[in-house]
Formats: sequence, C-alpha cells, structure tokens
Amino acid sequence: MKICLIYNKNSASGNKLIFIKKIYQEIKKTHQIDLFETTNENQAAEIIKTIKNQNYKRLIIAGGDGSVSFAVNEIIKNNINIDEDFAIGYIPAGTANILQAELGMTKNINKISKILISNDFYKVNLVQINEKYFILMAGVGWDAQIVQSINSKIKKILGKIIFAIKGLEKFIFLNNQKIKITFENNQIDADWILCQNSRFYAGHYKINNTSIFDNQFTTYIFKDLTRIKLLYYIYLIFFYGDLNKSNSVIIKHLKKIEFYSQDYHIPVQIDGDYFGSFKNIRISESNKSVNLLRAS
Repeated sequence: MKICLIYNKNSASGNKLIFIKKIYQEIKKTHQIDLFETTNENQAAEIIKTIKNQNYKRLIIAGGDGSVSFAVNEIIKNNINIDEDFAIGYIPAGTANILQAELGMTKNINKISKILISNDFYKVNLVQINEKYFILMAGVGWDAQIVQSINSKIKKILGKIIFAIKGLEKFIFLNNQKIKITFENNQIDADWILCQNSRFYAGHYKINNTSIFDNQFTTYIFKDLTRIKLLYYIYLIFFYGDLNKSNSVIIKHLKKIEFYSQDYHIPVQIDGDYFGSFKNIRISESNKSVNLLRAS
C-alpha cells in the first residue's frame, strides 16, 4: 500500500517532530510511505493534488484538527476523485486534538501505526459552511473571537495555555454583538452559536452524544450570554459532559441554519482554526463524506 504523510515543520517541532518521525519509521517497515515536510499551506495543497496520480491509498496528516480539515477541503476543492478504499489517517500533533478523541486514538506509537495501515476506516459526513466543509464543529461568535485573537507562533510555544489565557481575557471583557439567526421559519437574535458534528469540544471534553460518524449535527444557540451563564456552561461540560441540562441554551438538530449581520462581520472558527469574518453565514448538511481511519 502506498502512503502519503504530510506534516508542517512550522507547527510540529521538538518532541512532536520526534513522535511523527517514529511513526513514519514504523510504517516504513511494511509499506511504501512518502514523507513530505511543508512550511505553508500552499506546499501542502500542491502535494494533495498529486494523490490520485500517485495512486496513494492513504493520506496521513500530522498536525492539529485544522490540518485535517484543510486537507479534506483541498480534496473537495480540486475535485479529486478518490477510490472507495482511500482513507485519511491522523497523527495527533496539534493543540486540542479533538479528532484524536473522536477516533479513539491514544498517543502510543505502535497503536497509531497499526491504525494508519489498517482497513478500519469509517465514513464521516461533512457539514458545509458557506463554500467549505468542517469535520468537527463551527463556532460563530464568542469562541471564534478567542481563536481569532491567538497568534500562531505563541500558540506553538504555549499550546493549550494560550486558549486559557485568551478565554479568560474574552470572559473578563465580554462584549456581545447580536447575531441574527434563521432556521425552520424562525428568526432570533443570539450572542454565540455552536454547530457540533462531534461529541467533544475544547479538547477532550464531551459536550453531547453526537458523533462525527452520525449523519446529523447539533446546534447550540446561546441567546443571552453572560459571565455567570458561561461559568455554568463550563461546569456542565466539565462535570456532566452534556449541555442539554441547561434551560437557557436552545438545542436543535437542523438540516440548515443561517446567520447574518448588517452592522459588522461575524467571526467564525471551524475545527479549531479561524475561518474568517462574514456578514452572511450558511451551515447545512451536505452530500460530501470522507473515510477516516479510527481505532477499532
């Protein structure tokens, strides 16, 4: 089996780089694997374009959740017709690594290597946001402000700590801007919206029972976000792993939801990376899917 492994040298260094190289060496014992070290997304995009012509059966991404999301979007954008037995593998070398929890993966080198050369892949239904797609989640409003404010170089040095620092900053200086939402012939204003395709959020913290392998996503609408309510939501996630216990959150299983603002651009994050700021956002189910390797 021919395998393509891509990792970003700028985001993976030190122990993470050693970790990636050990997995590469382990797979190399039994399979043909091409290792590509990139320094930017353009380089990674050019490599992904060669998947079909090079007859790769596996694309392994070493990095964070956003790196896998980027690869998936490049495959779709370039209309790469991949075979039914083609699958994407993941080496958790990012910050939050939510996908690691979703795929049931440990950080054991031998176990990860076995997963990446196995046939244990499962179809993940992607959710569309404007012209792109996400695997795990989209955050509209508050958490996107946090992601937007984080410098990638500092993130590389501090890791998860920077999210705690910026989260505290946004908590102290909470400044809500209303987002208009339309769904199922309803229109409401809210401060923050989470569209969850995964069951985990902010690391390995369970938020609901939705899985990336289920054909639906769960939308959480926070109408009036206050500091007290934020603390309560964090409490529910940490101790119960379930936001359904809150009466102040509107929880919906929707096929489509739209957001807009006439006065300002709304910040959005997808799969933990800053997606951009928009006046109009549309999130919906899609007919796109991808095979992801996971622990059996």
